[in-house]
Amino acid sequence: MGAESTRDRRRTFSLTCPVRTGRSPHHARRPFFRVLFFIAIFFTLVSQASVVRGAVAPVGQIPTMTVSITPSVFALPILLVNDLAEWKDFGIQVHVKVSSGGAEQLDGASGNAWDVAVMDPLFAFRGGNEGDIAIVGVAGNLAGDLSLLFRKGQTAPFPVKSEERFKGRRFAVAVPSAEHFYLTVLLQDHGIQAPQMPVTEPGGADPMRILSEGRAEAGLLREPFAQILLGKGWVQAEEFRKNRIFLPTCLVATASYADTRKTLVLRWLEGYSRGIRIIQKDPAKAAIRLRQFYRETLKEDIPETLLIREIQEIFYFDLQERERLFRAEAGKASPMEGMARTLTAYLLHQKVITEAQESSTYLLAQLCDQLSALHGEADAHLKKTEAAIRETEKVGAPVRAFWKTWEEARVQIDDGRGCLTVIGILSDLQRSAEQSRAETLRLVKFRRIEAGFGMLLLLYYGGYFLCWKRKRAS
Repeated sequence: MGAESTRDRRRTFSLTCPVRTGRSPHHARRPFFRVLFFIAIFFTLVSQASVVRGAVAPVGQIPTMTVSITPSVFALPILLVNDLAEWKDFGIQVHVKVSSGGAEQLDGASGNAWDVAVMDPLFAFRGGNEGDIAIVGVAGNLAGDLSLLFRKGQTAPFPVKSEERFKGRRFAVAVPSAEHFYLTVLLQDHGIQAPQMPVTEPGGADPMRILSEGRAEAGLLREPFAQILLGKGWVQAEEFRKNRIFLPTCLVATASYADTRKTLVLRWLEGYSRGIRIIQKDPAKAAIRLRQFYRETLKEDIPETLLIREIQEIFYFDLQERERLFRAEAGKASPMEGMARTLTAYLLHQKVITEAQESSTYLLAQLCDQLSALHGEADAHLKKTEAAIRETEKVGAPVRAFWKTWEEARVQIDDGRGCLTVIGILSDLQRSAEQSRAETLRLVKFRRIEAGFGMLLLLYYGGYFLCWKRKRAS
């Protein structure tokens, strides 16, 4: 009976808690604690190999800017970007405010009625000298938007050959105005004094009405007003358009906004450049939008064929050409600094302003330099991020989502859609790719450790089983 009980006990075997004759119960539980120890190590390694995600800051509301425009072709880039809902690509929202002209815009600048604007050069430089305006860029050359009209059957004033072509002629030009400044400078370059200007009502000159009423023999008009009068007894002096001088339509910001919101101004300048690229890519489509804009604001319908010509002649489609306007070369003042001196002298002569300011106080050339550097910086970030993704791909991490975001960023850079925003996206993408690579390498290392511990456990219990089998056989 006693021998049978001993034999039965020997047949009893527990993998986790083997019972040995002559051992205490405390000693018999040691294999169980060993297993618990291995399990604790396993979960510790798993917790260390878990994916670590960076904290994501809550996305705030996109800042809104109020942009002031007038019924002119220079508003077109803003309208096109707005129609495509692309302002968000630049990290801003835009509220478009249409003003009747530069005088209304200048009045609104002192009252913070708008933040940035596309402005007539006369009012832009006037506002700069008065301390209300900062000039941050150039939209295009207003000279390309001016047309000289004269009565059909009369001798064309241009090309300029002698003073006789201007002597005694009455020109419909508002004084003071950008048109009057332009005509004065152009004639002075040919050694001719400015022609007599028609006497108008105290409210100011309306050249289009003066010409329509026959109170002048010639007039200098902006588009699309010149197109409205063509065919109504008036002819365009084609040679006049070939004798252009520099007269910039300005991109401006209120002085306070430019001082405190430079980054937002830079984003808006990016957006305006994007609009110019859209125009360059499809002038016909841009002309359709401009025609619609003129219908809404001027109640005039201008043929698209004429608008295409206007569009192609006034914008600086080359970014480097726009940048050159703010840069001094060979010891000479930049074109914008030269214009500031000339136009300021005109404003003083016309008693529009009483005191002149240094052009450096309102010409923010550094913003133009920053805008120029953005594309190069975005390209550099694109290459760094590509390299980071390729390194992550080599270690076997999933990178499909990374490549998709990278390709979207590349297209956005090529289209000029918010390089400043793309730089931020690429920085985050590069950091995520590097984190993913580090986490994958850590996980691979853990798998190797895990396999090693598994092998140890297998050897331990395999050896234990063999020992138990031998003892049982004996």
